[in-house]
Amino acid sequence: MTQAGEIWKYLYWLDDAHMEQLKAQMQARGIDMLQAKQNACEILLADIGYAAPSIWQVICKFDAAPWYDASPFAGKYIVASSRPLPDAFQLCLAATIKPVDFTPPAMPSDDEKQALVETDTFKSRVPASWWAFPKDMGAAIVAGLQKMFGSKIEHFDDLHRTWTAVHANFVCPAFRAGADCGGAPYSIADSAHISSCCVELFNMLGSPEPQLVRPCIGGVIVKALEKDRYYLMQPAQEQ
Repeated sequence: MTQAGEIWKYLYWLDDAHMEQLKAQMQARGIDMLQAKQNACEILLADIGYAAPSIWQVICKFDAAPWYDASPFAGKYIVASSRPLPDAFQLCLAATIKPVDFTPPAMPSDDEKQALVETDTFKSRVPASWWAFPKDMGAAIVAGLQKMFGSKIEHFDDLHRTWTAVHANFVCPAFRAGADCGGAPYSIADSAHISSCCVELFNMLGSPEPQLVRPCIGGVIVKALEKDRYYLMQPAQEQ
């Protein structure tokens, strides 16, 4: 694992033409890029990896896909590289990620989570399809979290409320880090109770400010990210 404070990954959103250009350059240099097969977080497993637009309709169809489809990057490829790409791709740089040592100063109560979810700002940003997660699939996830991680949540509605509040705190932050972390908003749950961290980690929200993101359970399961570790997403415009 990269040491805290060092840039771990550079993230780029590429259209079809830029993606073909990158593939040609990497092939000419004898570099194999990892292609994500089921989960976009897989791109973090290699020195350089990419995910096609179709990836969002596999495992992440009901949680990450709504945000991807509503983002400015819909239809684009996401690329993660351990080193900066050539200058020709500089305008496609979206963000950098680095692991950080951060302990959240506070976590919300159930009432505070509900208040986040009900803000007008968040309601105006959340995709309508976010609310369409299949209930039977949700129940299976709750049972799995109880078995694997000892989760105390018994009903999917409660889990989904937490998932939603996590995103809401990045859209309309109420919980922020101190000045030493730039006042960045942070994930307000542990990894077992977070969904679709890629929304913030890949900056689908187009945030102009840094964000402290914990991995979702999917990113942990594919071993792309460290459970409960915070990662600092730094938008490209802030570099």
